[in-house]
Amino acid sequence: GLIKPCIDELLEKSLPKAMENKILSIILSYPEVTSPHHLRTRHIGNHIAIEVHIRMDGEMTLNNAHEITKQIEASLKEEFGKDTHIGIHMESVK
Repeated sequence: GLIKPCIDELLEKSLPKAMENKILSIILSYPEVTSPHHLRTRHIGNHIAIEVHIRMDGEMTLNNAHEITKQIEASLKEEFGKDTHIGIHMESVK
């Protein structure tokens, strides 16, 4: 029982599906964001890491897009802890 969580962490096993669904729900709560994809999650010690690609209007200013990603990061850290590692890659809507 003690070994499996350690092996899962070493293998960078994804977080449970319910947690990933919560992450996607938070991201999609921002109306400017569409099509989150390439979601990768894992444990790093007692913390978690979230990496995701999102799409936003390509005509939006870089400053506005950056502000939205900062808000998303704040929401995710509020939900999962202030030490959560978050990487968001922005792409324009296709």
